[in-house]
Amino acid sequence: MERPTKMIDTQARLEANSLIDCLVADGDKFPADAARRLIDLIPVAPRARVSFIGRFSGKGPDVKGHAAGIGDVKLEGDRTEKSLTLNTPQSHKIGGYTVTHTPGQIRIELMWAETKPDQTGQSCSLEYDPVTRHPKAMQIATQKTLTFLFLSFGYVTYVSWKTPESACSTLYG
Repeated sequence: MERPTKMIDTQARLEANSLIDCLVADGDKFPADAARRLIDLIPVAPRARVSFIGRFSGKGPDVKGHAAGIGDVKLEGDRTEKSLTLNTPQSHKIGGYTVTHTPGQIRIELMWAETKPDQTGQSCSLEYDPVTRHPKAMQIATQKTLTFLFLSFGYVTYVSWKTPESACSTLYG
C-alpha cells in the first residue's frame, strides 16, 4: 500500500536547504530558532515500528585462462550491489540532502552518503520534543563494524554532536 505524498514547494525547499546548512555548520551549538523553523517546514511522516535499509555487495566469479602470446590471464568478476528498503518513512530531497521527518526527529543525510564505504559524518539527526516542538540536541552518525566468523556487518549509530543555543547566528536571516 502506497502512502500519500506530502510535497514541499520550491520556496520551502530553498528555505529548508538554508536552514540545514545553518544547523550543520561547524561548532558545538546550533541555532534553536532555525531548528524550530525546519521542524515546522518539513512535513511529518508517521514513524514506522520496524524499518530496514540494507545494501548487499559482492563480486562475481573470477575467470582464469591462457591467452596466446600473453600467457596466463585472470579476469576479475564484476562487483554487484543490491539495495533493500522495507517500511521506511517518506523522505524529501532538499539541496544536497535527503531529509526524513518523523515525530521527534529529523534525519538529515548527504545525498551521496551511499557512495561512501564509511558512513561516519554522512548523516545527522535533529532531536526535538514532539509535543512542544522544542529542539533538544543534534547527533551525528558513526559507523561501527561487527564481525562474526567471516562475515562483517557495518551499522550506524548516532552520538551526541551539538546542543541548541538561544540566539541564531548570522547565517540564517
